[in-house]
Parts: sequence; C-alpha cells; structure tokens
Amino acid sequence: MELEAIERRHLAATIADRLRQLIVSGRFHPGDRLPSERELASVLKVTRTTLREALKILETLRFVTIRQGDGVRVRDYLKSANIEILADLLFRGGRPDPVILANILEARECFGRTLVRLAATRARPEQVQSYRDLVARLERAVREGPSSLQVADLDCFQALAEATQNLVFVFVLNAIRAIYLRHREVFQSLYRDPEGVAAAHRALLTAIEARDADQAEHAASALLKIPADLRVEGTGAIEEADHGEG
Repeated sequence: MELEAIERRHLAATIADRLRQLIVSGRFHPGDRLPSERELASVLKVTRTTLREALKILETLRFVTIRQGDGVRVRDYLKSANIEILADLLFRGGRPDPVILANILEARECFGRTLVRLAATRARPEQVQSYRDLVARLERAVREGPSSLQVADLDCFQALAEATQNLVFVFVLNAIRAIYLRHREVFQSLYRDPEGVAAAHRALLTAIEARDADQAEHAASALLKIPADLRVEGTGAIEEADHGEG
C-alpha cells in the first residue's frame, strides 16, 4: 500500500511537469480553463485520483487555480511562477531558446558581480579556505573534461554564495545550478577555455583573500562574460511570454 502511494506521487509529479510544459509552451493561456478531469485523465492515461494530485502540485506551484464550480484555470506564470520555471522555458519546442538562454546569462552576469563583491568583504576565514580548496579541485578538473569543470565551477560559486552570508544568494544560485545541470550541454560554451576558467578563479581567490571587492568583481568578469555567440541584444522574452509564443 505504501509503495503504491509513492509510485502514485511520482506519477503525479510527472503529469504535473507535462501540464506545466503545455502551459509554458502556450498551449494553454492565462485565464483558460483546462479540460475536464475526465478528459484529461483519459488523454494522459492516468486515474482521476493521480490527476487531482498533479493539479494540486500545479496549484502549489501557482500555475493554476482550482475553484469548486469553475474548474481549473491557468494563471499568468509571469506574475506567479518562480525562477525554477526557466528550466522549462529554456527548452520550449524541444530546442534551446536563444532569448531565454541570453536572459539567464545576462542575469547571471549581474548577479555574479554583486555576489563576489559581498563574498570579498564578508567571507569568514573558514569560507575562504573552503573556496581555496575548491579552486584547487577545479584546477584538477581542467584535465578531466568539460563536465567535471562545469560542476567544479558551480561548486566554487556555491561556496562564494555562502560567503555572502545572505540566504537569498544561496537559494538563487541553487536554482541556477539546477538549470545548468538539467541542460548542461547548453552551457558548454562557457567552458571552451578551461585554463582561462581556472586562472580566473585563481585571480578571484587572490582578491577574496585580500578582501578587495573591486578586484574580485574584475576577476569574476572573465568568468561571467557572456560569449558572443550566446549574446542576444534587445531580448524580448517577456513580450513573447505575454503573447503566448513558444
């Protein structure tokens, strides 16, 4: 009985993901009423009990509202969703969306500059040591290939986020990390120069050790700069989402 409940919850989460992708792709628009439970359950080939659990997940994530007598209506995710939706938006239509990718990298650049400045002035000695150890690990990862280097780079920034003493930076970075690891092949171009990544982290470590915020930001710029082939000027992701394009 307990095993069945676990399997149903897992299936409900899978169905919720599928419905969320349909909403994000523009199949359903804000204000639209979803098909009836009977119809959805039939199309998705699940029981109505599992479907209700999936819809409750979507309601918790603020993608839909469920009202007695009015059914299930789609919410405007631009006004209600959180950063985790970016993983779905990034791959609308089965391929990377260059505008969403550029949006993520632009925000990453701005966020990262502030993050390293705070880390430089707030890091405790043990946090500096943790980053020092992770930089040494990253230097070894250079020889192990881009996948290992990417994880090592994320680990370094995770340590720096914790060194800001600000939980918001930690949680935002957690979300960014999840996006990177879910679609890691999309971000491979950030690691075309492994030796350069290692050198930039070594320079950033020197700045953190010196508690020099300006130098930390300067050193981090090499890590945060958006590659030319991924830069999209005048991005219109919000306008696209408003019109339900995808």
